[in-house]
Amino acid sequence: MARTTGIAGVLLCLCSIAHGQEQDQDRAPDANRPIGELVLDGTFMPFSLPARVGQTRAFAWGSGGYDSARKGAVADTAAEVQLWGPIALRGGATYSNETDRMRPSVGLRAQLLRQDRSGIDGALGVFYKAEGFTEAEGEIETFLSLGHVFERTAIMGNLVYGQDPEGNERDGEVRGSVLRRAGRFAFGVDTRARSALGTQRGTAAVKEPKYDATLGALGSVTVGGLVLFAEAGPNVVKMPQTTARTGAMAFAGLGSAF
Repeated sequence: MARTTGIAGVLLCLCSIAHGQEQDQDRAPDANRPIGELVLDGTFMPFSLPARVGQTRAFAWGSGGYDSARKGAVADTAAEVQLWGPIALRGGATYSNETDRMRPSVGLRAQLLRQDRSGIDGALGVFYKAEGFTEAEGEIETFLSLGHVFERTAIMGNLVYGQDPEGNERDGEVRGSVLRRAGRFAFGVDTRARSALGTQRGTAAVKEPKYDATLGALGSVTVGGLVLFAEAGPNVVKMPQTTARTGAMAFAGLGSAF
């Protein structure tokens, strides 16, 4: 009950903060921006979660590829719908050969800071994932996203904390990206590093990773209303009782806004 109350409190806090943002309608962003601008905002970034919310009414993307460190396929999907002002509902699913099944997630994101007023964009998200990095029975994950968009360059960073409902397994993540736009094209880097926090117990001590990290070079092109993107780069994963395995991850995907 305490955990449920805590989650509800966080969501109410998101709504309250977002309501304050909504009062300034004349400075709110256009929810139907050109798709090239959405790319620069980080809307279709595979790893980093954008620091802007409600830049378009809805968007979706999906990708698939191969992870040689884990010796298996990877797939990821995401979709986000603007519910009201700076609040959006986001859902998705991730696949890897560690569990051999799609792992869905769903949650809310809210805009806290806007660059035109605060000099930086900031958003907070709270998600439930059916399976986390080290939480085989599901996790509650909190995302803090910060970013700044220059004329043709964007910088984004994420701090992420997740734990299972019982608090037995916990993990932390750092994600970051730099993106440069040149006409219909965009290129940059997109990174993610994840680590188990505290002592893993039970099945997590044997089957779940201790840490992993990926550094990807990203490129994209807009074709009409579609964004085609690809990312590739080195990665490393450390499983319990084994040495760290190094390899490369490569994937491609497409997305669109509505």
